[in-house]
Amino acid sequence: MLHAQQPSSPTATTVTGRVHTADGRGLAGAVVAILETLEETHTGSDGHFVLTSTHRGVATLVARAVGFVPSTIDMVVPSDSMFVFRLVPRPPTLTQFVVVAAGEYTIGSGQTASLKPLEVAQTPGAAANIARAIQTLPGAQNVDEGTGLFVRGGDVTETRVLVDDAWMLSPVRFDNPTGHTTVTVNPFLLDRTVFSSGGFGVPHGNALSGLVRMESAAAPARQTASLSASIGGVSAAYGTRLHPRVGMRASAGLNSLAALTATFGEAQPYEPPPRSGDVSGSLEWQSGAAGRVRLFAVRQGGVFGVGQAGVGSTSHYGARSADGLAVLSWRDSSTTWRPAVTVAYASFDRNETFGTFQLRTRLSAPQLLASLGYVTTDGTRWRVGAEREALSAAYAGHMRTTTGEWSPVFTERTPSTRIGAFVEGSRRFASGFHATLGLRTDQSSLTGRRTYDPRVSLAWQRGALALTSAWGVYHQVAEPTYRRALPASAFSPMRVHQFIGGVQWGADTLGLRIEYFDKRYADLWQFADRQEPVGNGTGRANGVDIMWRWRLAQATSTRVTYSHVRSRRTDPHSGLMARSLADITHSVTWIGEHVHRSLTMGTSVRYATGKPFTDIVGARPDEGLAAPVYDDPFAARMPAYLRSDVSLSWYRALGERRGLVLWGSLSNVLGRENVMRYRWSEDYSVRFPVHAPFNRSIFIGTTLLL
Repeated sequence: MLHAQQPSSPTATTVTGRVHTADGRGLAGAVVAILETLEETHTGSDGHFVLTSTHRGVATLVARAVGFVPSTIDMVVPSDSMFVFRLVPRPPTLTQFVVVAAGEYTIGSGQTASLKPLEVAQTPGAAANIARAIQTLPGAQNVDEGTGLFVRGGDVTETRVLVDDAWMLSPVRFDNPTGHTTVTVNPFLLDRTVFSSGGFGVPHGNALSGLVRMESAAAPARQTASLSASIGGVSAAYGTRLHPRVGMRASAGLNSLAALTATFGEAQPYEPPPRSGDVSGSLEWQSGAAGRVRLFAVRQGGVFGVGQAGVGSTSHYGARSADGLAVLSWRDSSTTWRPAVTVAYASFDRNETFGTFQLRTRLSAPQLLASLGYVTTDGTRWRVGAEREALSAAYAGHMRTTTGEWSPVFTERTPSTRIGAFVEGSRRFASGFHATLGLRTDQSSLTGRRTYDPRVSLAWQRGALALTSAWGVYHQVAEPTYRRALPASAFSPMRVHQFIGGVQWGADTLGLRIEYFDKRYADLWQFADRQEPVGNGTGRANGVDIMWRWRLAQATSTRVTYSHVRSRRTDPHSGLMARSLADITHSVTWIGEHVHRSLTMGTSVRYATGKPFTDIVGARPDEGLAAPVYDDPFAARMPAYLRSDVSLSWYRALGERRGLVLWGSLSNVLGRENVMRYRWSEDYSVRFPVHAPFNRSIFIGTTLLL
């Protein structure tokens, strides 16, 4: 990555010119940038540009646009010359093929396993939410319409979310009536997001199934600002350079679905409709040519309530939550020694009310991570590291009395510390073979045990064909609420052995990827009746993920993903092997995108086998009331899930730096009433479907780029 160098003079100058096509027509919306500083601008409707820069001396000016071959001009800043670029169309041939590690997927070009902010925002149906965009990738099962990530037959709690390598707390305690949730951040606060559905290396621990690695946005090259407004909320963002080596960003937003539900109706009675807010900021100092120190902080909060939330007909669920994360990180890759240090503090506070029961969950986690990389003369890359994570968990339960007061039922406080270390080496050979081997060890005060996780990743490439595989042992300490009064010797860490084997072929314009996975679980912790923890569970999940990409033309692309999974694990009530909640046998997603001048159009169709559930087959008397009689665990299935979404966005340049974006989406185009769960009559003789929260609806908004 290139960073701005400190100039000899802070005085700004301008670079002017024009970008045109082979027939002389001005090319609107092309990006013109100085590579040495990353300062950039866009061309106007006639192809002209004005670029402001504080750089002095030799520079490389580059112009690029979608569908055209980039062009560069060597120059000296300042200059009175007018620079003219002639861009020619990119030929429809396969681009360079880059092998993607086993288990990692992409929404973008296919050459990296990352989600860029614009790709998240333009994914139809994602509503600019990173977790929803990830759900369109192979390996993530569509269990419900929440944002929870069920990865390759694993539970939602088995996926870890990181920001600049720091853990972002996102616990899931109950099956939220509107779907499981995973905490993420605004995608425009990030440079990229990498999703791994398994096979990730030893630098990352305490996760059984999946990993979401988000990297906060770098300091802006120039002053930027934006204002956004929609039927669902408002937001503002600002970024600037305080010094040639220092930059900052700040943003804030408020969201409410009240107007949306009032206009288009709701499938569930929201009491109140969801509303949330967030504020964030970052400050970065470029410590060297390839080094930086960055402080990133975000605070988010939300509240909502929904009726008919339980098995019965009259239950109400309400939740109010707040979470925050502050991360101070240092990275330097200017020499063969490459240090990285992260200091962070994460917090989470949620108050849930379910009928007459109230649960308060408060978590906090100071974290320290440090690693050192080294590149040898033969190209071997080594990295060693260590981390310390102190998790403090407090739970308080209350019951509402007949007088309306809340009476305490229990209070639990569980402090814990986890210390981990790893060593990893990787080498790329001339034959096209690439190998990564590593060993990780962890010890938690909750379990009192030390674990060892060896992991191996292999890849072989010949032209546009590549074979990949990964094998490893993964441990995770169950959440402190499972520990209760158990001694450490009885609270064993959960474990899974993973194997992934796959084949990749193609590149940007056309590509196919197939992966087989097999996961074998041991020492699982789950909840039985009355939230009693049950351990020593076992399980297995295996299946196939397929992703096919095709760029039909320079402006039109499509991709289809398919996942087949078979997931079984011990039922905590009976001790028998049964389907897991993530046993979504078949999942198919189709996404298409077309760009016509300033208009971008996208559409998506998602299908999934109905999720398993435990049916109620009768009732029995219990102290004068009816108590449910359950069928075999997870023996029944919901109806199949089907949803289609359409999105549109239009951009218009307003001068050299300003622009206007109009965007909108039509959600649930087919008006499908997807069943998320069931509720029953008071005597359990009649079953009623509870549909997905939203009806067919239109979401529109605008963003002004300043």
